[in-house]
Amino acid sequence: MKLFWAALSGVLCTAHISFAEPRVTYNAYVMPGLVDMPSAQSAPDAELSFSVSQSGKSLRNTLTFQIAPRLTGAFRYSSIERPTQTLYDRSFDLRYRLLDETQLRPAVAVGLQDFIGTGVYSGEYVAASKTFGPVVATAGIGWGRLGSHNSFDNPLGLISSRFDTRDAGFTGTGGASNRRAGFAVQRPFLPALLGQ
Repeated sequence: MKLFWAALSGVLCTAHISFAEPRVTYNAYVMPGLVDMPSAQSAPDAELSFSVSQSGKSLRNTLTFQIAPRLTGAFRYSSIERPTQTLYDRSFDLRYRLLDETQLRPAVAVGLQDFIGTGVYSGEYVAASKTFGPVVATAGIGWGRLGSHNSFDNPLGLISSRFDTRDAGFTGTGGASNRRAGFAVQRPFLPALLGQ
């Protein structure tokens, strides 16, 4: 029984340390974020990530690199099966963290998704993320691919009407907007038990 309490104490001490620096979660496009929503978190400088994912008839291979402490880039090569032919798509993403998180303010980032390529996954976004102990909360607004469900008029339409619509093809800017929010909870016990 003493061994159990000693092990539990060790896990809890290690878990407390892991809350100090939350791990970055990656979204389906292998950029910092949640599921298919970007966040304002950044990976450690010079971190390299690679992912292969399949969703329906789409296969994505993505290489993500933390270029600088505030700048993240990703190169994606995808194949999308269509009734008549398979579309092979190359795309490039960039995300820049404008503001660092402080005790009172969230981190804020802006990003361009698939801005070089055919534009199949193209979108633009602004995201804010704030850490509350083991919880990282993220909220943002997205356009293009990120603004296609439950959308509303683009607020940039107040500046120019060209932001109100997006080209019908794969490329273009502006168009409908979408608000998104979510949170990630760090699971401190599993990494602590595995010695990470």
